Amino acid sequence: MKNVFVGTVSIALFLVSAYGFPTDTKTYKHASQYQVATLDRNLRVVTGSDVTVAKTMTDAKLDSGGQGIHLLYTDQGNYRAEAPVNKGRTLGAAFAASLAHTTAPTIHNKWFLDTVQPGTKVLFAAECAKPNKKHPNETVRCTFWFPDPDSADHEYETIGDFTPYVAGDGSNTQKTADSLCGTGKLKPDVERQICEGNAEQAGSSASNPVSQPR
Repeated sequence: MKNVFVGTVSIALFLVSAYGFPTDTKTYKHASQYQVATLDRNLRVVTGSDVTVAKTMTDAKLDSGGQGIHLLYTDQGNYRAEAPVNKGRTLGAAFAASLAHTTAPTIHNKWFLDTVQPGTKVLFAAECAKPNKKHPNETVRCTFWFPDPDSADHEYETIGDFTPYVAGDGSNTQKTADSLCGTGKLKPDVERQICEGNAEQAGSSASNPVSQPR
């Protein structure tokens, strides 16, 4: 019987090799939804109650507390992803806190983005709440999925938000600067940076006046 089993397995492996049948069909669940963002920076916001744990207690960050925040930007706007929550330990901490009548900590996992350098391209999928029709540029909450670099199918699921870019050409900002140019209210180095370009453009227009039709 053992020889028959081994022979069957050998035939199956031969068929896979000969006809190219996939030996591993696992893939990231949200791969078709992935988009690219650039990691701007990693932050750790001190909250006084959050802690971050790793796979082993010896590698845990159990300091004064804080929450890992990862800022990503795209052409459409900025994403803010939070470090994944360790649901099991957070529930346990909540139960213990309820018995002790204290505030429960939110326990986050350490993950690969903690050590990714700013400027790195990052793959992720996001499902965000629909923006308010009257305020389309307001921040909305999102759920994220990041492919685990150490796995062929595991994704990190976490939450965060998305802030779309506000449409505009900066004319209001420049208008404010223009109103201060030549008034003596700006420091000389600031005025040189923001007003010289306008002065050169004005001088160029004056030296090349547009002829008026007669």
